[in-house]
Amino acid sequence: MLNIVNVPTNAKEVKIRVVVVCHSPSSSTYTQIYTIPIKQKAVTPTTSTADSSSNSSSSESSTADTGQPKAKKQSVIYATKKIGLYNTPNFSAKTRQAWYPKQPRIYRPMFKVTGYAKSTNGTPRYLVKDVNRESKTFGRTGYVTTRSAYVSPAYYQQKSGKVTVIAPHGINAYQKQNFTQKVNHYRQGQVLTVKKIVRHNLTTRYVLEDGSYITANKKNAQSGRVAMATKVRTKTTVNLYRDVNSKHHLKSYRKNTVIVIKGWDYSMNGAKRYRVASGYITANTKLVKVIK
Repeated sequence: MLNIVNVPTNAKEVKIRVVVVCHSPSSSTYTQIYTIPIKQKAVTPTTSTADSSSNSSSSESSTADTGQPKAKKQSVIYATKKIGLYNTPNFSAKTRQAWYPKQPRIYRPMFKVTGYAKSTNGTPRYLVKDVNRESKTFGRTGYVTTRSAYVSPAYYQQKSGKVTVIAPHGINAYQKQNFTQKVNHYRQGQVLTVKKIVRHNLTTRYVLEDGSYITANKKNAQSGRVAMATKVRTKTTVNLYRDVNSKHHLKSYRKNTVIVIKGWDYSMNGAKRYRVASGYITANTKLVKVIK
């Protein structure tokens, strides 16, 4: 019996070269090659405990996605789910440098794609550089998954007729494509009309009807119209805080109080907050009801 080990994932066949030595009636040697087909069995994907997101049933290190990476070199991607940054293309707890937890859209971690690699079983990876300036891992390099369920381009690649500003502090419009000569500021929630999209270095820019340029980063602007609450009514007592992380209490609103909403943001743990005149209140639908 011959046991064959370390067969690559998705291999369709195995070839064995056998050297045969005959001593009778005369000494002779010849080589025989045998081709053994491998029948693929249907396997239900399982989740790796070392490389899985607590919010997902599939692993970022799955070998199912073996297609070519979609993001180009020197482009920017962001993580839409929890992912890890690894020292090598072979993902494991030992090779992992850091976890990036799943974040609200406006705070998703971004990476610059600098190259490609494959794990020993053929799964493609992105070689990236962390470009999150406020991150403890800023500037660090490593490997991340190429799976489209976990990462995608951070900048729009196609023109959109309308875009909504979603950045909490709004975005600026500039006269020049390199973002010089500021001409306007648009607050969160404003809907803008786009004339075209242009490329600038690693990124893209939207060109508005007046010829000014704004970012096409998906963390700052969202394609189409985004519904925004403008007024809520409290269902119970609701606290007002100076900061989005609810650390500095200012006062409390009584039940059935109508509050004007100016925008939204998220706390460090991903909880949505409404921005009001003097600070932040909860956006929990159990505590407040959108009335407009």
